Amino acid sequence: MNARRNVSGSTRRDLSECECAEVLSRPVSATIAFLDGEGFPRMVPCWFLWADGAFHTTSDPDKFHVKCLAANSRGSFCVETEQVRSASRSNQQVKGTGHFEIVRDGITEIATALWTKYLGVTKAAGLSESGRVVLRLRPDSISAHGSSLVINRS
Repeated sequence: MNARRNVSGSTRRDLSECECAEVLSRPVSATIAFLDGEGFPRMVPCWFLWADGAFHTTSDPDKFHVKCLAANSRGSFCVETEQVRSASRSNQQVKGTGHFEIVRDGITEIATALWTKYLGVTKAAGLSESGRVVLRLRPDSISAHGSSLVINRS
């Protein structure tokens, strides 16, 4: 385990593969980052699914972020979980960078699995992927780390 303590007393360490998989399986929002037409960074929260070594989310093809990614596919994602206790705070982050692919056909399996992750099987059964796209990023690089801080309240 690669852990480092900084001057504030927090400890930062790389996550194991198991910890990384656990973070990516949680039904929490992720953030995708991309560049707009003028080159400014933008971010959008989204539901996501990690499957087959790739990050997936669904969207309406007319959304601003989809149009930007169609023009420039470079982007990233970040999934962060946090635990706050009376005497400590900790978080875990999994981040990846690469190029998003806009998938228009054959998205039923991914869309259904994504919605089931957040809504459960019963609710997901009534949704339709009709008219939606899947944004897929197979990361060129991934970083996964966590940190913890003990809070001294005296």
